[in-house]
Amino acid sequence: MNTSVIIAVVILYEIVSIGGCALYLKMKERKNKGGQAAAGDDFSTGGQSMTWPVVGASLALSLLGTVKIFGIMQQAINLGAVVAWFSIATIFPLIMISLGTGRWVRRLKVATMPELFGKMYGQKIRLFVCAVIALQTFVILTIETQGLGTVFNALSAGKVSVAMGAIIGGIIGIFYVIIAGMKEVGMVNVVNVIVMYVGLIAAAIILGHVLPGNGWSDFETYFMSSGQEHMLNFFGAPGVFFSFALNNILALLCAQSVSQMGVQSAIAARSEKDIKRAVLVSAPVNGIFGLITMTMGLAGKYMVETGNLSLPEGVKATGQAIGTQVIIQMMPGWVVCLLLAAFLGAILSTFAITTMALGSIFLNNIYILKHRDASEKQKTMVVRIMIVITGVVAMAIASKLPNIINSANWSFAWITPLFFTLVFGLFWKQSRVGAAATMGVSWIVILLYTFTPLPSVLGITLPLIYIVLIVCIVVGVISYAVTKGERGYMILWKEEHGIR
Repeated sequence: MNTSVIIAVVILYEIVSIGGCALYLKMKERKNKGGQAAAGDDFSTGGQSMTWPVVGASLALSLLGTVKIFGIMQQAINLGAVVAWFSIATIFPLIMISLGTGRWVRRLKVATMPELFGKMYGQKIRLFVCAVIALQTFVILTIETQGLGTVFNALSAGKVSVAMGAIIGGIIGIFYVIIAGMKEVGMVNVVNVIVMYVGLIAAAIILGHVLPGNGWSDFETYFMSSGQEHMLNFFGAPGVFFSFALNNILALLCAQSVSQMGVQSAIAARSEKDIKRAVLVSAPVNGIFGLITMTMGLAGKYMVETGNLSLPEGVKATGQAIGTQVIIQMMPGWVVCLLLAAFLGAILSTFAITTMALGSIFLNNIYILKHRDASEKQKTMVVRIMIVITGVVAMAIASKLPNIINSANWSFAWITPLFFTLVFGLFWKQSRVGAAATMGVSWIVILLYTFTPLPSVLGITLPLIYIVLIVCIVVGVISYAVTKGERGYMILWKEEHGIR
């Protein structure tokens, strides 16, 4: 199919899906409220009116985006089928958000994770947590912006660079989110999930018929006969499960469970019950997705190495580029359009939720502290301004990121201490000294482990997340045990409300 046609169809899909959802919501408001928005409607929380399927779709896409689409393709070429564990691993934080974090935030009437820490540990720790979560969220935003660049690079057959594609995609994403708001983003997410899975299922079926030779049989034979049988093993080469799969399971569980992106979707839910039920959509949608993109990455590796796939001039031989070329060169035109449109939509959705999360963090933890009487209109304007600022900065640096999954995991390490101090503070003891010690020591260790030769001097080869987990548990348990503090915040809250 002609490149121009693909681009036109993909852009048309985005216009129709976004515009159609906006029109539907506007008509629904007029029908139910005589043309007026519901009381308490909020730009970044959707008026807390989203039903569980919408929350589930939003949760799934908030933790999907570029990492699951292109990051897994990239790593599949390097590591093989074991990379699927990165996708499966996301199920754990989604369960945690639906059954734990999301409900706690909603129950305690806060809008951001730093506010929750502030309730337990005071304003100073709240500001430190705010800074760390904001920086980690921004790293994710730059990854999503890079993903937008990759889509446009693929759509144009290399004529548009990843850097220029990131600018184009970022501009589209900024306009989309500042106009739409959380309610419309949620509705578009539902559409994207449906279209994406129709395309993925179709691609998975067709791929077996378009692979060179005898399809999957020759595919398997090639890896087995070329000394790369580990590429087809879900546990990978010796030691890889420990260094990659388990590493990611723990990193995602600890970090994404307290991410503002996940919480942002949960806050918009109609009720706690809707947050709980959302996992029925979010877990399978997100968990299964990476299995298919992993297969596309491996298929790309197989076809490149056997001379059956060539990259267009101007397209670098990266994992994500090879994976997308499998789609563009081997799939029927309608599947190409469907998949790339859905991929772009999914990344735009993650981009939207991430920028909105950053806006909410700034609004609720910095702006409101100094402008307590701000109107809803002023609050919305502040969030929109932050969306523009963070989006523009992300565009400027997106193309300079290293390996996508490695970038994500490094950012997750910074959030891991927050998971432990949150659990300790809610269900054990509200110790400010314990929280400060756990977070402070962990962050110092991350800096030393990343930017100094200390690990090699000491002969330490463990992945960073294991080191952080050990530090969090040892320092956390000791510091909380020997310091004073009130009983856990959730324990006291349940007693106050007569809940056992």
